[in-house]
Amino acid sequence: MSKRKILFVLGSLGAGGAERQVLRILKHLDRARFAPLLYVVNREGELLDQVPADVPVFAYWDNRRYPRLNFPGRILLSQARDLGRVIDREKIDLVYDRASQMTLTASLAMKGKAIPRMSVAVGEPSRDFELLHARFSFAKRYLLRHAYRSANQVVGVSEGVRLGLIQFFKLPPSQVVTCPNLFDIEQIDVASNEPFNKYDAERFEIVSVGRLSPEKGHIHLLQAMDRLVNSEDISQVRLWLVGNGSSDQRLRDFVDEHALKDHVRFAGYQANPLPFVKHAQLFCLPSLYEGMPNALIEAMVCGVPVVSTDCPSGPREILGDDDSLGRLVPGADADALAASIREIIADYPTFLAKTTAARQHVSDNYSLTRGLKRLESLFDELLVGDR
Repeated sequence: MSKRKILFVLGSLGAGGAERQVLRILKHLDRARFAPLLYVVNREGELLDQVPADVPVFAYWDNRRYPRLNFPGRILLSQARDLGRVIDREKIDLVYDRASQMTLTASLAMKGKAIPRMSVAVGEPSRDFELLHARFSFAKRYLLRHAYRSANQVVGVSEGVRLGLIQFFKLPPSQVVTCPNLFDIEQIDVASNEPFNKYDAERFEIVSVGRLSPEKGHIHLLQAMDRLVNSEDISQVRLWLVGNGSSDQRLRDFVDEHALKDHVRFAGYQANPLPFVKHAQLFCLPSLYEGMPNALIEAMVCGVPVVSTDCPSGPREILGDDDSLGRLVPGADADALAASIREIIADYPTFLAKTTAARQHVSDNYSLTRGLKRLESLFDELLVGDR
């Protein structure tokens, strides 16, 4: 039996969660049955050199210049035509697009093509739409609804995302399934144990890993730090922000204005952030919303106590609501976040004891083997239906 060609469609290979997940799939997809290919808009990003050598990469902006005269939709239509040509030329058997912008592109590219398509949503749909598609929002929502409806299978990375897709885009429930992100526990163990010496044994080190942008809620974490340090005089606490993004300067200004320089460190982008997590006393996820937070699950694998905001989807599905795997706090609530951090510091052995069960929970529910089996099963169903 010949291998079935699957084309993965992404914007670029920046250091985001969606990009890391696609890379993981590209690396571990069963080569006896599938031949993966990758299409990106831009051949750039911190993760570009991690694409497996046997995966061909096609990029829209290769040998193109930005048009002097542009109008709304021109580049989208041009990208769709280019993607369509790649699909035809490479005789693709199945298209996998990830994130809403690429879902739009792929849906246009595949008009009139009798091959299946899987569209994957990674964030809470209504919030993602508000963030990413502010201009021409009415038209874009209409187009996205039809883009998702034209897919053979729509996938949410969490149950909350699945329900959000059904509600926000009015999709038939039978069309939308859940397929969680997958995590290579052995690789996380290896990466997290790389040499690391940035922390101070006299400090209570807290780490937060992720893009520094408004929806990630770091300002509320800094407000919590202000309460702990300046109002409650908990001087041993120190926060490390690992990542970069549009909120960087705003967050730095807050640190300066509230005399927190000795208690907050900006580590910037790290190719391997896991040693920061492994050696911390606490991992904090302050996001206002998430689809399925990769960094939270990686922290659980690293054996670090975790505290997370209770987003509309994601963290509650992972941690549950009984406090046995980690602490959930209301979103955008600096007081609640500060109170939980204070409690964890005061009763640290109790929270450290929860980490064994947390790691086992990830192994049981989000392992690489389990995730690949689920994904490849969905591929098989679509490909069998295509024959």
